[in-house]
Amino acid sequence: MGVESKRFEPFRDKKAVSLSAACGRDVWGTAMARYCVVRDRLRSGDMRFAHLDAAQLVKHAYGLVTDARRKGKRPALVYLFAEPARVTAGDLARHRDEIAAFADAVAGEEVTFNAPSYREWLATFPPEARDHAAAVLSRFET
Repeated sequence: MGVESKRFEPFRDKKAVSLSAACGRDVWGTAMARYCVVRDRLRSGDMRFAHLDAAQLVKHAYGLVTDARRKGKRPALVYLFAEPARVTAGDLARHRDEIAAFADAVAGEEVTFNAPSYREWLATFPPEARDHAAAVLSRFET
């Protein structure tokens, strides 16, 4: 499992697509075809995101699938993100829309993709960890 954790980064700068030639190799297999489509659409400019670094997520998925296949495991990529109060509601909504578009684009592939916010993830903590969860949420939403 790979976890990509974000707080302010999605709202700082324009996301540039940077994918090495190795990412373009035809070695990922049919169970990664949708990630390859996203890769190609990012490279062509047909798919663009203002806040989500989708190229980085594709690279992580390729790394995870390579390692998981070697170890006989099922790969999963988790995008854990904060929604800081100082970010505009419009930017937060656009970020969520971009996450949903990426998730839809890669749904059903070998590398599963999940994207809970910190609030959503921390809400799953057991009662004995609620104080800790509240402290983390307070820190990440400011």
